[in-house]
Parts: sequence; C-alpha cells; structure tokens
Amino acid sequence: MKRVLSDFILPIVVLGIICLVCAGAVALTFRVTEPEILRMTAERAQAARLEVLPDADEFIDLDIDLPPGVTEALRAANGVGFVFQAQARGYAGQVPVMVGLDPEGRIIGVRPLANQETVGIGDRIDDPAWLALFIGLDNPDGVQGISGATVTVDALRNALRYAIAAFERVREVGA
Repeated sequence: MKRVLSDFILPIVVLGIICLVCAGAVALTFRVTEPEILRMTAERAQAARLEVLPDADEFIDLDIDLPPGVTEALRAANGVGFVFQAQARGYAGQVPVMVGLDPEGRIIGVRPLANQETVGIGDRIDDPAWLALFIGLDNPDGVQGISGATVTVDALRNALRYAIAAFERVREVGA
C-alpha cells in the first residue's frame, strides 16, 4: 500500500498542484496584461484608420448590417469619407485590410493588416508603391498582381470588393 502511494498517487498529486499553479499564473498574467493589449490594439486600429483616411477628424461607427467579409464600417465625422475593415481568405489564412473610401466610393487608402501570409512572398502586398495603384479606383480589378503572390493579391482584391459592397450598402440605407 505504501508503495502505491509513493509510486502512483503522490506523483499525480504533485503534477496536479503544478498544473494548478501554472494555470493560475497564466490567468493572472492574462488579467494583468489584458487592458494594455486592448489599449494597444485600439491604438493600432485608429492609426490604420487615419492612414487610409488621413483627413478624417474622428470616426463614427455605422450600425448597419455588414456584408460578409466586412468586420467594421465607420464614417468620418467631417464627411471626408468612410473606413471599412474587410478580410478575405488568402494563402495562409484571412487577409484583413483597412480601406478608406471617399464619399463617391473611390479608394483613398489601403492598409493590409497583420496576417499569416508567407514572408517574402505574400507580405509583398504591403508595398506602398503597389498599394498606391488602387488610389482613385472604385474597382480593384484594374491593378496588376504581384508575381508569386497571386492568392494573397486575390484576397486583398476580394477584401476591397467587400469594402466597396459595404459602401454601397451604406449608400442604400443612407447611414
């Protein structure tokens, strides 16, 4: 009986205590860091919004039924345009994009957000010179792709199409 206790039950109890301590440490770390992570996430999102719609003074959340692929719709309070966050499936997962549109629905700015696309290939959609080719368009089809990054480019174009569809919905409901 003593051998069963020392060879079997005691190690289980010790491992159980270690697991509880580790789980408690992870929970405490999450609770302590969560406010800072949320603050930093909000700051990054605001910076991306201002990057794609630099003349906006502040953003008003549009409470509308968003089309598939669009996760956020905002209107600039001063009327210079709209910002949409949209995403589409790329090679290695979703490719989220922040898109600024003027009041007529033309693209003012495009900012790909953090994604899991292949480093050195899919991440070439971040090239400012290539992204500038979308400025002034109301349809992303006219911009030539990037060799080797076809799936990621298609995802970005689809996300832009979703954002433009969301703009059309905003125009229909008059938001």
